[in-house]
Amino acid sequence: MTGTDAPAAGPRDTPQETSRGMPRRPRVGRWLVMGAVALLALAAYGIFERNEGDAKLADWTKAQAVPSVALVSPKAPTEGQRLVLPANIEAFYTAPIHSQVSGYVKMWYHDIGARVHEGELLAKIDAPELDQQLEHAKGELDKAQADYNLAVLTADRWKALRASQAVSQQTADEKEGDAQARKAQVAAAQANLDRVKALESFKNIVAPFDGIITTRRIDVGALVSSTNSSASGLFDVAAVKEMRVYVQVPQMQVAGMKRGMPVTLVLPQFPGRTFPGKVDTTADAISAQSRALLVEALFDNRDGLLSPGAYAEAHFTLPLDPHLLTIPSAAMIFRNRSPEVATVKDGTVTLKPVTIVLDTGTTIEVSAGLEPDDKLVASPSDAIETGDKVQVERIDGKPAKEAEPPRHEAAK
Repeated sequence: MTGTDAPAAGPRDTPQETSRGMPRRPRVGRWLVMGAVALLALAAYGIFERNEGDAKLADWTKAQAVPSVALVSPKAPTEGQRLVLPANIEAFYTAPIHSQVSGYVKMWYHDIGARVHEGELLAKIDAPELDQQLEHAKGELDKAQADYNLAVLTADRWKALRASQAVSQQTADEKEGDAQARKAQVAAAQANLDRVKALESFKNIVAPFDGIITTRRIDVGALVSSTNSSASGLFDVAAVKEMRVYVQVPQMQVAGMKRGMPVTLVLPQFPGRTFPGKVDTTADAISAQSRALLVEALFDNRDGLLSPGAYAEAHFTLPLDPHLLTIPSAAMIFRNRSPEVATVKDGTVTLKPVTIVLDTGTTIEVSAGLEPDDKLVASPSDAIETGDKVQVERIDGKPAKEAEPPRHEAAK
């Protein structure tokens, strides 16, 4: 100790000296090292976080470059196929009425639209030449009858002379033969008279059956001929209590056409009204020109609303076909090739050709090319091809798992 009374410095109060005589500060250096390490770690974490975020962003951007699609499944039809085809309505019977005699129209009694009964008088023909033939035939019959009567008397007289041996047997036989010939002439004259009388009856034009007059082509004083085969006839008469309807059914639907199956008519002049009928028969042969089957259906027409020659739509409901599948029309692809659909499996597109049976406008029925478990692109683009990658947004209207953009904060 010195002469002063100051206390001696303790170990804490005595700074350590460096080799250069400066005091040493070990705590400051340690904090500097720790700070540097922390900064390095923070920088490394920021770089790692940025790289990871960039990788996620790249993956998300790549995923977004793949088009998103909605898928639909083909469905089996729940009801029979509805088939609508143009149809022609015809009368059950239609007959053009011709004249079997030549002459002039004396009078007609029924115009178009008249309902007539079988045997009812439609018109009368004035045939003076035929009247003369009738009178001539009557005269020929009278002459033949007179000749026959004389021949019979002569034969009887010669037969009596033969009994007395006054004449030869040959002469008696000749007279008997002449009487038989005269008898034959009477029969011929009678037949001719009957023929002319029959022609006389044809001067009265009558209806062949109950029906309606659809056409009248004559007027009073018009010349008609029985030899003009090109004439269309004096009247057209149609039986309309029951109507025949003819439909050309495409070959694809021929298998569903059965006798007795129901069919419904829709006419443009009766909106909202339908007419029920049934298939009566078919031609049982496919037309080489139209590749269609002619089907005949029958319809009751007691109310008279169906008219011969009218156009109608025939509605058929065909039996269910278990091989058919229904898809939306928007799922079809029409290119230079056959109709196709785009199926998706594991995110990869495959184009499949299909066979169309019926196109209703909103849905399409196909008979080949699809399986019930296939998934189709609901609205494929025109550029879609086999092998393209897609991501699914919805399946049959239900949302699928959607990709979300990655979240990260940029390192500062």
